[in-house]
Amino acid sequence: MKSFIPENFNKTIFIFLISLTLGSCNPSRYLKQNESLIDKVEIKGVEKDLTEDAKSFVPNPNAKILGQKFALGLYNTFNTKKGQYKTKTKKIGEPPAIFDSAQAFSAVKKMSRFLLNKGYFNNTVKLKIDTLGKKKIRLTYEAKQGPVYKVRNYKFNIPDTALNKLYTKEYKTPIDSGKNYDYYLLEREASRANNTFKQNGYKDFEKSYVRFRLDTLFNDSIRASTSKNVHSVDIITIINNPKGEDHHQVYTMNNTFVTITPGIKRREVEADTIRSREDLYFLDKEGRYKPRHFSNLIFFKKGTLYNNDDFLKTYTRLGDLNLFKFINADFKKVPGDSTKLDTYIELIPAKKRTATLEGEFTLSGSYLGTNAGVTYMNKNFFGGGEIFEFKLKGGLEFQPDNFNGVPQPNIRSKTVETSASVLFPRLLAPFNVNISKYSLPKTRISLGYSYEDRQQYFKSGNTNTNISYEWRENLQKSHYLTPLSVSLVNANLNDSLEKAYIRAGNIAAVERYDSYFSLGSQYTYLFNDFRLRFGGNFIYFKGNFDIAGNTLYLGYKIAGASKDTTGRYNTFGRPFYQYVKPDAEIRYYKSINKRQIVTRFNLGVGIAYLNSSSMPYQKLYGSGGANSLRAWRARQVGPGAFPRNDIIPQNAYDTVLVSQEQLGEMKLEANLEYRFNITTNFFGFKLNGATFIDAGNVWNVKKDLDFLYPQGQFKFNSFYKELAIGTGLGVRLDLTFMIIRFDAGLKLHDPQFQNDRWVIKNWFNKDFKNQYPSFRFINYNIGIGYPF
Repeated sequence: MKSFIPENFNKTIFIFLISLTLGSCNPSRYLKQNESLIDKVEIKGVEKDLTEDAKSFVPNPNAKILGQKFALGLYNTFNTKKGQYKTKTKKIGEPPAIFDSAQAFSAVKKMSRFLLNKGYFNNTVKLKIDTLGKKKIRLTYEAKQGPVYKVRNYKFNIPDTALNKLYTKEYKTPIDSGKNYDYYLLEREASRANNTFKQNGYKDFEKSYVRFRLDTLFNDSIRASTSKNVHSVDIITIINNPKGEDHHQVYTMNNTFVTITPGIKRREVEADTIRSREDLYFLDKEGRYKPRHFSNLIFFKKGTLYNNDDFLKTYTRLGDLNLFKFINADFKKVPGDSTKLDTYIELIPAKKRTATLEGEFTLSGSYLGTNAGVTYMNKNFFGGGEIFEFKLKGGLEFQPDNFNGVPQPNIRSKTVETSASVLFPRLLAPFNVNISKYSLPKTRISLGYSYEDRQQYFKSGNTNTNISYEWRENLQKSHYLTPLSVSLVNANLNDSLEKAYIRAGNIAAVERYDSYFSLGSQYTYLFNDFRLRFGGNFIYFKGNFDIAGNTLYLGYKIAGASKDTTGRYNTFGRPFYQYVKPDAEIRYYKSINKRQIVTRFNLGVGIAYLNSSSMPYQKLYGSGGANSLRAWRARQVGPGAFPRNDIIPQNAYDTVLVSQEQLGEMKLEANLEYRFNITTNFFGFKLNGATFIDAGNVWNVKKDLDFLYPQGQFKFNSFYKELAIGTGLGVRLDLTFMIIRFDAGLKLHDPQFQNDRWVIKNWFNKDFKNQYPSFRFINYNIGIGYPF
């Protein structure tokens, strides 16, 4: 089977990039006679910590990458004809940043207003326009900030005495005395006040009732009496009453009425209202739900003050059930007592049964993969909001039929996965515990089977079951705990491969593919995972801890059980793995003018001990591929300085070395990616671009794996020399419901070579290519979604 990438594809990409670079060298040549391109924008006279915010108010020049305006060059390539711009342009690349005097001078007022909001009440901003060459200009915004006003003290004007008492009870000044005045901190204080009142019965309170008045007149009298030039400000907090009223109304909760109404074309049954709690009435017009399971989802309690947090928690919990298409809530005053509120919640169910077909096409270098699956879901399975889910998925991965003269099967691997699970919208535990007030805790019980067939390598079948809990502590923090995970693995290593390992004395390598039993636990902590959907500037963290075998080992040890001939305890006629495996991943997302910079660091290590001399195959680390080091194919990096391309097969064992997956017990990766928009209308969809640099590797921790992977052990004094480094470009087609990604990664530094690892210098070296005919400088990846 040949490579899936045409031999001249690299040249085509290279020529296109050269053309793009040339197109961005003189970007102003297509402008009209009276037009100028904004080439640079500078801001002077603004405090360093305010400069970045000040930039958001001024015009932006076209983006540069490595000193070149590639996005503008791309726009010019597709939107010009006969030396001028077309009448109808395509939304590809970035249009020229043409100077607009009205916009430029409007930015002067905006920046001045920004400085005023930061306490520089007497600031002035001027615009200077300089010519930088033919049809190119530089805009310089020069600010004279003047003295900054500092807060002296606060005063209050709150006519409603009850409101005044509540507001000042735990009041903390938004700006400490002596600190710079900041309007944006006062805005935050107005939001805090609004939330405080809505949490204490004032349902109808609005943020607009809160006002701040500034007093600076006292500075004149201080200057007159002391001859000192003082710049201070007093802040008067004013909270107005509703128009025509002498106070704000406080509301107390009464009864709650929940009605489940079938959607369009759904049968409605006759039902009686059921009182499931003293103040909770339940009417199910579909006849499929158990009222008792909804009591803990409704946070409104009779006799308590209205609290907006109770509304948000109720809405969130009902949404977490994933059972309802629409959730509508309304509050009505109780007839005869306008200070009390009845709550009316209408729930319109989503489809009870759904079946989803999904497929995926992947490409990593010369490895072509495809998989397809079906997911069946039955909602409200037992009448208490449970969700039953069944999945079936299968896939194939193909590969070239030759590597360094070693024949390889066309099909690299076959996989089949199936699972059945039930998700309960509550904790199933032998004791009562409340671990989440923010969202609905869930329990999942699952049973699954997976089969993998690596041609001429091994076959493995894994039957597994587990019980897991998931809950969200707050909007930022999520927890996933699997206290019990059981696996029964039947593995069959290829006979010739096993004999080659044994002849080399590599018993640890054979152990990796043993049939085994596993009893373990896992815990995962996520921070800011919800921000991945919304963007902005934030830090994302994922920590995982996987441990197995300790309970079994301790039990056998106490019982004085006998070991097998290899010195291991056995369960169900097979050894069990004992290991600990912590992982950590941290990312930083930074948005700059509709562009984004993402950095990522990933570190993990697996350590086998006592009953195991090696980690199980399924728990090993691999590096390379669409979501890792994109200049390499999946699991084709390392471990360490393993010299894969220098091995010329002389026997069966050498053949194993060059055809095996490159796996390790430890992983270290770092990535940097710059993302930008190419066009907002590529056949009706967004097309985004990216440039990136990736670095990392995997290593083995134990020496007894050196036979399997020579030079693959982690060493503190040399690991940094063994980092694989690659760079590249990519495009992402945003279809709204999913993102199709294409990345081209270029190898820069390859640790498998002993003498000169900076392989990029050999890109056009024919002798190098003749010596390593299977080596590819550029690796292409097709994937779904962002890499991280």
